[in-house]
Amino acid sequence: MNDRQIKAFVEAARLLNFTKAAEKLYVPQSQVSRAIAALEDELGVVLFDRENSRNIKLSYAGEKYYSLFRRFDADLAKTRDSLKDGTHELRLGYNIGWNISHFLPDVIEKCRETHSDFSVNIECLSFETLMNKLQAGQLDAVLSLDDYMQATSEIGIEYEVVTEVKRSIVYSEKLLGKQVVSPKELKDVTMFVADDPKLREIISLIGFNLRPYNFIPEIKVVPNLESMFANVQNGRGVILADEWVSVSGGEEICSVIIGSKANVALAWHEGAPNREVTLFKDELRKHFEV
Repeated sequence: MNDRQIKAFVEAARLLNFTKAAEKLYVPQSQVSRAIAALEDELGVVLFDRENSRNIKLSYAGEKYYSLFRRFDADLAKTRDSLKDGTHELRLGYNIGWNISHFLPDVIEKCRETHSDFSVNIECLSFETLMNKLQAGQLDAVLSLDDYMQATSEIGIEYEVVTEVKRSIVYSEKLLGKQVVSPKELKDVTMFVADDPKLREIISLIGFNLRPYNFIPEIKVVPNLESMFANVQNGRGVILADEWVSVSGGEEICSVIIGSKANVALAWHEGAPNREVTLFKDELRKHFEV
């Protein structure tokens, strides 16, 4: 029995799907199946009642071991963290398209006043990928909008709001040939949204935010955030964003503020955050409270 087998079982038990568990762990589905089969052999029980890799449920023994191994997995991560010596690296993920250079270097310097070797390893990814890597233990913390976090059903993730940001509609002057004064001027243009498992919630959020302006835009779904930005840059439509989103394109890229804000939250694996996450979170809050 090893921690890889246990992690494969915990993810498969949580998702009740071997294929999705493999995606979460960034391994082939066959590797998850082999790990669980080996674990079943060693424990001498059947952990899943299954017709196939996509139609499974926990057996009675599986439910018992799931409760046990979830605690073990969390405790193992905490123990490993507590035994780290001489290194204070934070593996931080945040949203593609965000520019957080106006505060991140300052926060890192503040953290270094506590631990001189404190460092941050940054990954910019889609929200879904960020949360997958956080759950898989490949990131220590994720900085994102709490709208997304509230909409997820992820088990084993905790988060705390650290600040708020203004929302806006981002567009290019190529779209209308002028700068926009009011969001109402954009009521007849297409709004681009990246494909996402929580697409329904995202579209609902757009409707809620634009309700004061008495219009709901035509929504067009594109494959990813990069496609959203490209459509804005080429004057094909707009996106709903927050003030940290940075779309390249020079002076032609503009934004018009709407009357709502979004909470920014820092997420970590379930339980007490590790020392790097705790330090970073505390300094982040202090920075925004000034």
